[in-house]
Amino acid sequence: MEISDEELNQEKTFLNDLEKRNIRAFMRLYKNYNEDLLIFAYSHLHDRRAAIQAVEEFFEDLWSMAKFTEIDPPIYRYLLRQMRGICQQKSIFSTK
Repeated sequence: MEISDEELNQEKTFLNDLEKRNIRAFMRLYKNYNEDLLIFAYSHLHDRRAAIQAVEEFFEDLWSMAKFTEIDPPIYRYLLRQMRGICQQKSIFSTK
């Protein structure tokens, strides 16, 4: 997924706001990506409750750990990669 130079600059500015712990930027991140991540998690976990919990925990951890400097645009790719890892972990532990 390629993004334009303008989109890249916008995402870098957005990430800079997140690095400064700007709560409005974080709420925008949540609002923009929560639903997509929930659908993604559900498609992997096949359990609505587990998907909701995974996404909520992901956003809580993201804010508390403040690892925004680790994110390279596009943000969406990073979020999906992290959510995939969380879902894989939850799938492994739920089958034991």
